[in-house]
Amino acid sequence: MGDEAIVETGSFSLAGRPMRSVRQAVKRVERANYEVRVRRANEFTDAEMNELVTVASAWRGGAVERGFSMALSRIGDPADPDCVIVTAHQNGRLRGLLHFVPWGPDGLSLDLMRRDRSADNGLNELLIVRLIEAARDDLEVRRVSLNFAAFRSALERGERIGAGPVLRLWRKLLVFLSRWWQIESLYRFNVKFRPEWQPRFLSFPSTRDLPRIAFAAMEAEAFFVRPRRLQRMLRRDN
Repeated sequence: MGDEAIVETGSFSLAGRPMRSVRQAVKRVERANYEVRVRRANEFTDAEMNELVTVASAWRGGAVERGFSMALSRIGDPADPDCVIVTAHQNGRLRGLLHFVPWGPDGLSLDLMRRDRSADNGLNELLIVRLIEAARDDLEVRRVSLNFAAFRSALERGERIGAGPVLRLWRKLLVFLSRWWQIESLYRFNVKFRPEWQPRFLSFPSTRDLPRIAFAAMEAEAFFVRPRRLQRMLRRDN
């Protein structure tokens, strides 16, 4: 289905030409007087957490959020004390946040990415870099999963010189679908951090199950939304 972008915190570095764009983005945002803090959820006061929840909801607005079908869909829940939250303030004003959930005994997985739309470009890069540095130095986290890039191999191979016509056509289709799905944009963002790509597969018992699986996946991404009346009926049955 695609690949998961995993950064090994022990080997991550901003040095070198391949990291030039990230390094420049980080320096540019730092010059704009942004302060970044990395903390576990249980280190936030109730007032701070309430502000995060309120502001994160406001930044999302009414738009449907896609590309995060594996997200917790919550922040600040008392059941998640070990989640890691990265915040950015500019002159005392909250401008962006990342929310990571524990992944095994030594990993974190990106769950939520929100920022003020008026914030400087490159803020997300700064937040991720500071999270990786804190994960390595303070949190004893060895690996960080940034996101899942659907059909990443096809996008990468399809833009190479000498790619065959079928592969080029498949890539063009994926780029076209990226208008609605976060396919190419997630790949482009993740690849800047030079991650290790771990393939992920779809496993199913029979081909006759594929329509139900496809519908469930589309529903998880909010392309299909059940009518509220039907949702209420299903909840009563459960």
